[in-house]
Amino acid sequence: MSIDPLSVLHSLFHCVSDSLPRAFSGRGFLGAHLPVPAKSPSSIPSFISQSTNLMPIPILSLPGKNLQYALNCLSVGDLIAFSLCSKRTKHLAKSSNRKIESICADFDTCSSIIIQHLDEELFFDFGDSWADLERGNGIEIWRKREFAHSDWIPHLLHIFNDPVIRVLSIKDVSLAYLDTIKRIIPRCNRLEISENCSDDVAKMAFLKLSPIAVKEVEVYKNIFDKENDVSKALTLNLESVIFCDYKNPLELNSDDLLMNNIANLIIHKVNITGKELNRFLKLWMKGNHSFYRPKNIELVLEKATKREEVLRGVKYQVVDYKHQLKRADGKVLLISIGWRCVVFQFQ
Repeated sequence: MSIDPLSVLHSLFHCVSDSLPRAFSGRGFLGAHLPVPAKSPSSIPSFISQSTNLMPIPILSLPGKNLQYALNCLSVGDLIAFSLCSKRTKHLAKSSNRKIESICADFDTCSSIIIQHLDEELFFDFGDSWADLERGNGIEIWRKREFAHSDWIPHLLHIFNDPVIRVLSIKDVSLAYLDTIKRIIPRCNRLEISENCSDDVAKMAFLKLSPIAVKEVEVYKNIFDKENDVSKALTLNLESVIFCDYKNPLELNSDDLLMNNIANLIIHKVNITGKELNRFLKLWMKGNHSFYRPKNIELVLEKATKREEVLRGVKYQVVDYKHQLKRADGKVLLISIGWRCVVFQFQ
């Protein structure tokens, strides 16, 4: 069933419009009107009542304080519907300074957004001029003729004063659309690149979108097919990255680790020999007074390695069951070596 966004304002507004231009198809409600009862309970403002004997007035004619009160009473979904009515209602929705807890964006064959606030959860699937909304009482189809596919997310971010996307998930999208995603989403807390991406999309999504990830990037497939690809990716100035592909382990060597510029790096799984890990430790020990940004590196190995091979020829002390290496410049490295796991902690 196709409905208008503003028809969902059932708790406060009547679908009576004679003062605003048309903006939606379907029932064509464009101007929210507020019911005014003949007698209002003293406990609530005179412009809101649960009475059924109501006379509608244009909501945009209300005094500023009363209008703000009405907007504050709206659910998140109803506020979004109100904001889509016109440029003025969009501005009013933004000026209400409504805060939301979380926005997650998912780009697949169909793009979607999940908005969460308190006990309210909204699921949007959207395309050119339309959006499907699910909020627990069936699917509503919203129409906004002048909207393109890429207009929905900027609109939502704008009216909620540009919150950070909590999770940005990239799945089955085209290479060309990655530029659009980067344009409409300025930043996110976590970027997830799915194993369902093509190899080209996954690699380009990492290179183009990882800089907008404030906290973490998660890549669930091996995106490297050339020797220099790994080093290029690890030199990016990122806070935290997880590479995870158990079917196609990442190939790594000591030079890649030395060039790493990611503060917290986790790789599941990786092909690297004990000899290469040993070489990395020796070169790190020789790098007195050189800057090395990483704080933690965790490697889950495809093949088991021996502790003796990793630490051969390296001076260390055992501290709290970890191997401690100390350089001449005072820098400290703690190493935990398991059967198929090696963890480096730089201090």
